[in-house]
Amino acid sequence: MTSDLRSPSVPPRLPKVAAIASALLALFVLTTACVAKVGSPPMPSMEKKGDQARLIVDGAPYLILGGQVHNSDTSNPEDLNKAMDVLASWQANTVEVPIYWEALEPTRGNYDFSSVDLAVNAARKHGLRLVVLWFGTWKNGESQYVPDWMKEDQATYPHAKGPRGEVTTTISPFSQAAMDADARAFAALMRHIKSIDESQRTVLMMQVENEAGIVNTDRDYSEAGNQQFAAAVPTALLGYLDRHRQQLSAPLAQALSHAPKSGNWTHVFGEKAPEAISAWAISNYVNTVAAAGKREYALPMYVNVWLIEGVERPGRWPSGGATVNMLDVWKAGAPAIDMLSPDIYYPKFYDVAAQYTRPDNPLYVPETNFNPYFAAFAYTTFGYFNGMGFNPFGIDDVVTKGDIGTAIGMRFQDTYSVLRPLLPLIASKQYTGKLHPVLQGLANGEDWKQSIRLTDRLAANIEFTATFDPVKGRAAGMIIELAPNDFIVVGSGFDVAFREMQGPLRDAELISIEEGTFQGDQWVRARRLNGDERHVSLPDHSTILRVHIAK
Repeated sequence: MTSDLRSPSVPPRLPKVAAIASALLALFVLTTACVAKVGSPPMPSMEKKGDQARLIVDGAPYLILGGQVHNSDTSNPEDLNKAMDVLASWQANTVEVPIYWEALEPTRGNYDFSSVDLAVNAARKHGLRLVVLWFGTWKNGESQYVPDWMKEDQATYPHAKGPRGEVTTTISPFSQAAMDADARAFAALMRHIKSIDESQRTVLMMQVENEAGIVNTDRDYSEAGNQQFAAAVPTALLGYLDRHRQQLSAPLAQALSHAPKSGNWTHVFGEKAPEAISAWAISNYVNTVAAAGKREYALPMYVNVWLIEGVERPGRWPSGGATVNMLDVWKAGAPAIDMLSPDIYYPKFYDVAAQYTRPDNPLYVPETNFNPYFAAFAYTTFGYFNGMGFNPFGIDDVVTKGDIGTAIGMRFQDTYSVLRPLLPLIASKQYTGKLHPVLQGLANGEDWKQSIRLTDRLAANIEFTATFDPVKGRAAGMIIELAPNDFIVVGSGFDVAFREMQGPLRDAELISIEEGTFQGDQWVRARRLNGDERHVSLPDHSTILRVHIAK
């Protein structure tokens, strides 16, 4: 038996040459790391100034023109790449991809980041930026994507119960163990994204959970849930609602109009009490998860929302989600979340978008219907609501649904192909009143004209030449003011007459009409229109025109 007489606290002496080499290597590693950090693009961020909010990427405002893949695509590289092929062919700039907790943490405390690497590398390969969707405790109001070791241990991770004691498919928002586990996993995910993406910034934003809430019951009727429901409403929530009373959503303002300043949930919220306590519990839970992730890598984060459906009751939609009823409860309970974002599958897109466009909540559309009727709402999102992004769901239907999928995809491709080069211009004109969406169908498809007042002296009269069809699509586009006599007109299926609003009743004199596009901030003319083509007319395929008007 031999022994080493050196003290364990004293390292063995290196030969002089080796010591110098070791020091030089350490200096090289440190210098390289510093250079890489200095040379890295800035982290994506949310910039808020007064009532205005922008997503900042690479130091400039960025609009997401994207799409979301189907839920299971991340489990199959071939499916994921085919979906991204679709977006690349549309000239989209961003893809939304889910990451599943069950795949990330197959055994407790042991992480597998291969699905994350797959998504990031596939996005880079296709020239796309990436929004990561965290399918953690919640997916469509249920807990289907939690790891198997959680599903099999409901003693530790209890599920919410219905009013008759029935066990739901949703983990209870009062489960401290589940919340802590979700926060640890999400923090590990953010740590890994930082390690692989800090130098390239492919990942722009994070969706925290998916359509959080409780289905098949309006609240958790377990013993823990009943105790919380009988207790006083937290002063933190009451104080927030009181301070923001002037901006509360209409349904919540109505519910609180004659409510006492304190009391239990029923006293304060009346019939909305079950939904309110669910929203408070879930928003606090999600805030804990998001905050843990932001401590590792502080990307912008949002929550997507399954909307209220008609006259149904909470529980038919995920009760406690950030619906219009509970927007302000979520604002109080989840300050780490930057946006509450509606999944809009309803034809009344304007109504929903208006509810979610507030000084404290910019519009981001993480999901909308993959249908030609909805493609036109990209113009509405960016031009009318100053929105940050627009994404149809299930874009790989182009591949899987044959001729129908191809036809739908062509409509989105037509819209995206002209919007993509205009995005920097549109971003620069948001909040200025210089963006004017054109949309057929606001009057149940019966309208054939639209009038837009541009300046004190000028209006644009729109005459739709396309046939309104809620299945095949409709006329849509945008007029962008570059200067009082200089306009971009983009879209399809309409003609524009610029009318003088002062002096003689006449159309404004057209100095020139050019067809072209933008490269960066430079206009690139394809051809000048004159003679028989001297009209501001956009055919059935999307076109970009630049129109100069006489001063």
